[in-house]
Amino acid sequence: MWKYWVAGILVLIMVGVAIAYVSANRETMTAEQFRAGSGYDTVVLASGVTAYKDMGPQDAVPLVIVHGATLGSVAYEAYYQPFLDAGYRVIAYDQFGRGFSDRPDTKLSIDLMRKQLLGLLDHLQIDSAALYGVSFGGAVIARFAAAHPERVKGLGFQVPLIESPQSGLLQLASLPVIRPVMGRLLLVPAIIDRGESFGVETEEQRRVVDHFKRQFEVEGTQRMLMSMLTDDAMSSRLDDHVAIGKAGIPVQFVYATDDPEILPETVEAAISKYDAPDVHTYTGGHFFSATKQDELAAKLADFFKANAI
Repeated sequence: MWKYWVAGILVLIMVGVAIAYVSANRETMTAEQFRAGSGYDTVVLASGVTAYKDMGPQDAVPLVIVHGATLGSVAYEAYYQPFLDAGYRVIAYDQFGRGFSDRPDTKLSIDLMRKQLLGLLDHLQIDSAALYGVSFGGAVIARFAAAHPERVKGLGFQVPLIESPQSGLLQLASLPVIRPVMGRLLLVPAIIDRGESFGVETEEQRRVVDHFKRQFEVEGTQRMLMSMLTDDAMSSRLDDHVAIGKAGIPVQFVYATDDPEILPETVEAAISKYDAPDVHTYTGGHFFSATKQDELAAKLADFFKANAI
């Protein structure tokens, strides 16, 4: 008799999970609907539509801002004017799976991110550019620079992801059957909570957080974020930093010594691969930069100018 009780309880649990899974679905619109009226330009690349902004004189040195894992390019608008004032042509774009860009039906791999950036530069007819990568964006530009050093004038790394810490939860989430359930019921809500830690004190911060949360209503966002977390997108980039160091590309690192997400020892391991990087440390955790955009932009612009970039 007890076997029937156990079987009945398991069936009830499965039904409950199924109901919770269906009711927790946030994805109600397409990427095309989301970006309508955004003011972004678009280009159809090999894997889908990329949304971008291209600002400033076309004959100035291009400086491309590459956003992090979850907060799209909208979160970095405070950097635009300081870089424009410093004389750069500023380009910002949304990586696949985030913001106003498409959610292609493929793995969100580090190589997909590299190809997207390469395709955007080719579309804009940019032979070489300065790259500024924040958090996961730091991993993207490291992979790009290691593979295409001739396309890179200089690099700015802010709290760059070097190697993602191993997590038993993420290993469990990599299982095909479990991945969508854990993503929708556990990890996506956790990511949204994390995004809200960006701050909501000012109107600008509230606008960024609202945009960030709305992107989870776009079909395919959860699938691509789960792929980013469980496939190879966050694999170690140390070998890339070795290659960049050998290529002699001017590099600046800015990171927080009390960052609980990007462990400072991992950034320092990457820094050790360079002969003379420009390094600046702060405190204030992963989002220490929330009120320091002008200062950080000035540091990077000064560094680039000192290296004739």
